[in-house]
Amino acid sequence: MDKWSILKGRVISEKAFGVQEEGKYVFVVDKKANKVEIKKAVEELFGVEVEKVNVINVKGKRKVFKGIKGKRPDIKKAIVTLKEGQTLKEL
Repeated sequence: MDKWSILKGRVISEKAFGVQEEGKYVFVVDKKANKVEIKKAVEELFGVEVEKVNVINVKGKRKVFKGIKGKRPDIKKAIVTLKEGQTLKEL
């Protein structure tokens, strides 16, 4: 799997910014990517050392819009912990 297709984007939320001070960054990743691939992609793209990767599969919410039932897509999030003293540059 290509390193550019593994990371789909950053999660922008209050909680994601809170853990950023601890050296943890939250990304939306490809559903088929595993922890090893995510670690390699972050290290190569940002030039940092990754300590560990935690992965969360998030089910999409069911919604009703103008009487039509639908479902948001499922996503996979990765919480990447960097080694002590390392940070990602502003993206």
